[in-house]
Amino acid sequence: MQASKKMTGILWQTGSASSKTHSFTTWLGEGLRYLLLFPALRMITPIGVEGIEHVQGDGPYIFAANHASHLDTPVLLAALPRRLRPRVQVAAAADYFFTSCWKSVPVRILLNAFAFERQGPCCASSLLRARQFLATGHSLIIFPEGTRTKDGQLQHFKKGVGKLALIEEVRVIPTWIDGTYTALPKGARWPHMQRVTVHFGVPLNFAGGANPLNVAAEIEQHVCALATRTVSS
Repeated sequence: MQASKKMTGILWQTGSASSKTHSFTTWLGEGLRYLLLFPALRMITPIGVEGIEHVQGDGPYIFAANHASHLDTPVLLAALPRRLRPRVQVAAAADYFFTSCWKSVPVRILLNAFAFERQGPCCASSLLRARQFLATGHSLIIFPEGTRTKDGQLQHFKKGVGKLALIEEVRVIPTWIDGTYTALPKGARWPHMQRVTVHFGVPLNFAGGANPLNVAAEIEQHVCALATRTVSS
């Protein structure tokens, strides 16, 4: 147990140092997002942000968001504070975005994405990689539903987000992205003009001994509450 705590401390110390330096690819991606991706995105989907006051400090955070569209990731990145974005990694479906170079290279550079296996024996190694990012001071964007919704309704969250949420010193920020389903639903080829709003909830902390399934369900409830508040307003 002592060895485990010592290793965790080493990871956090190295994380605080490594978080100050970023690779050439990281800065290239940020430059391309700032100059090309975000301006083009805002022409199609003007972006509003609610609850940005909940995103204080440098993390690490887990942004647990609903998933309705391929626009979700770029919209969420655009909504984040600029100081935080170079240290945000996006868990992207390995079986969709990383099946060929022409898809994987732009996704890695533009979206800071890494391949995440959604099911099967390799899922455990993807969770381990996500844990390593968090341990080195990076934040994560994850879509705990595992896939885009077909009808705009929130689907049940997978257990993986519960496991990651139990890592010490990591805070989970429930996130609701409103409008991307209308702008570009699953199956659509081209986006429609639609205002999009990103709602950040109050950060959540979980005790280390909690049940990951219960944790995932609680995060889901908080995201659902953000959605309900959006509809009522």
